[in-house]
Amino acid sequence: MDKLRLLLGVSLGLGLAGCETVVDVDTPPHTPRMALSYTLSNTPPEPPTTTNNRSFFEQRKLYVSSSQGVLETKELTGRGDATVQLFDESGQLVEQFRSKAQPGYYSGGSRPDSIYGDYAPTRGFAGVPGRRYTLRASAPGVEAVEASLRLPAVPTIESVGYVARPRDPNSGGPYGYVDYGGRLTVAVADNPATTDYYLAYARVLDKQGNYWGGVSRDYSAPGADGPDINLSRFQLSQPDSFYSQYPYSDATSSGPLLSFGTDVRLYFQGGYGSGGSIPEPGYLEVIVSSITPDTYQFFQSVLRFYNTDGNPFAEPAPLHSNLRGGYGLFGGATDAVYRIKLF
Repeated sequence: MDKLRLLLGVSLGLGLAGCETVVDVDTPPHTPRMALSYTLSNTPPEPPTTTNNRSFFEQRKLYVSSSQGVLETKELTGRGDATVQLFDESGQLVEQFRSKAQPGYYSGGSRPDSIYGDYAPTRGFAGVPGRRYTLRASAPGVEAVEASLRLPAVPTIESVGYVARPRDPNSGGPYGYVDYGGRLTVAVADNPATTDYYLAYARVLDKQGNYWGGVSRDYSAPGADGPDINLSRFQLSQPDSFYSQYPYSDATSSGPLLSFGTDVRLYFQGGYGSGGSIPEPGYLEVIVSSITPDTYQFFQSVLRFYNTDGNPFAEPAPLHSNLRGGYGLFGGATDAVYRIKLF
């Protein structure tokens, strides 16, 4: 709506300066459809007691909403009345979901533990690479949706390297910022005879193997001024951000290895020790995910849309969808994990 107003304002301002004109615009017909996003993986869903009550792969969780017309101005919200089920290739029900807008995990059963639109798996199912799965969802007032995929094979991480930079001696202290960072390098075996798609992530564990914190690009490092959004670069994604997924296609690669190197910061998100002390990190884990073509195309389209940044003169950036009868993504990701000791 804002884009339409801006375009009309620009055209009228150029041709009819000093005049006020009302232009009637026909509203395109719209039939509400179900819209959802969910990514199945071979990694079991994390339990509700996960550190900070937050999953590492936040953006993979099931979210359900409904579409609305392009000229509607009300805030788009999720819905908590959907029935969503996952079936394997034999037709057996392997997972079903409950709305987190109903009493559940964190509330002691007395009140909702989330907002409308968020859903949680009830069986803790993990997909098997090479197997085919079908997601079906229905809700009152909209057409049912369905999508199928075959979970990709497990990728092979050839090597991970990390060289720490000198720490700031003034960092740390009770509840203070800790300056951990260095150079991360990752190499993945790749078959040049096939087109494959990847996402890469990293996280830090403490010396007991518990979640310590995340890993992000170090924008203060020399040469780190390049663009955030690069649709053709193999790089780290942020697992908890829907808009920070950077999928990579090996279509233009001809070698047996895919690799990247980047300066990173390790940021603490775990539990403080006695007196507010921050425990030392123990291990760095790199997760490389083989993803389905639809998952690649969906997040590529999200980045293109996000990169328009409200520009009314940008090329249209429609979101890719693989849901029959609706909009959104049933995605697939097969994870491989490589752990190295930090100190």
